[in-house]
Amino acid sequence: MGKAQERTRRQILTAFLDLLMNKPYDMISISAVAEASFVTRSTFYRYFPDKKSLLKAEIEETVDKTIPDQPLMVQFVRYVEVYWPVLRHLAPTRQSRADVHEILNNILWELIYQRVQESTIDDPVIDKIRSSKYPTIMNSAVAGMLMGILERYVAEGTEKVNKRQLETTVNELVKMFKIKTIKPAK
Repeated sequence: MGKAQERTRRQILTAFLDLLMNKPYDMISISAVAEASFVTRSTFYRYFPDKKSLLKAEIEETVDKTIPDQPLMVQFVRYVEVYWPVLRHLAPTRQSRADVHEILNNILWELIYQRVQESTIDDPVIDKIRSSKYPTIMNSAVAGMLMGILERYVAEGTEKVNKRQLETTVNELVKMFKIKTIKPAK
């Protein structure tokens, strides 16, 4: 991708992020994103096939930009802290359509799975997924836990994430993943 194309792509992503800071995901149209980024709808579609792919690209870029090359749970905590206003507007309870939860869950699952496939950093959660007998199910379990944490904050109507509470919970989850085996119930 050339410099001009990268600039246009970045313009679209920035406009979308700005819109997400102020209104729920399902209230943002592709026309609004195009207008805010000073491009036409056809230009938008040259870079992104739909709004879901735009959301995925924005999350990927902001995660990488927030704290690159860190374990998943460290990135999660930092991302939630920095992008809480956006996450609040992505929460299923803020949407008029029920499919946003599924979209977010799929994006989170794909991001974790991509990390399982590509990451080389020391990460106990990713290592546990890789070593699992059923890695795709373990990937789903991790994605579900992270979604659950976000949904809890939204359900509580939290305006600002309690950093200490989030870090403590994530550290407990990391410790849980270091357990070798769980003895089956008799």
